[in-house]
Amino acid sequence: MSENHRETRKLRSPAFGKSARLTCQKSLQLVKSQGQKRSGRLCLVLILKTPPDQQRRVAFLISRRYALLAVQRNRARRLFREAFRQLYAQLPPLWLIMIPRQRMKHCKLPELLAELRMLLKEHLIDKAPTPGACDSSQH
Repeated sequence: MSENHRETRKLRSPAFGKSARLTCQKSLQLVKSQGQKRSGRLCLVLILKTPPDQQRRVAFLISRRYALLAVQRNRARRLFREAFRQLYAQLPPLWLIMIPRQRMKHCKLPELLAELRMLLKEHLIDKAPTPGACDSSQH
């Protein structure tokens, strides 16, 4: 393995490594039974606010019922993965399960991101200062 390849592997975000995935059936059942359900136009999100391990984790449930073609299922998985990667820094420790709806077959990433932000709005941590908030040192 070249040195350049090793450096790029180190720079990868922890947003979607193995440690950021919900893998075992027991974890998925916990989110399904105790989590909150948020439904949108493009997807359904199950949220467990208080995960046992205090980590941000995600699972994507994309069955053949969504699409018979693996290409379409993989596209949905890639969109979810990129959206989660972009929202990762704003999320507190919680577990998510994301399930696509049929309308997601024709959506683009910005549209999916906007919907996920809307569905997760009460859970997102705002990193930017709020516009219109005045600083007392300027007056």
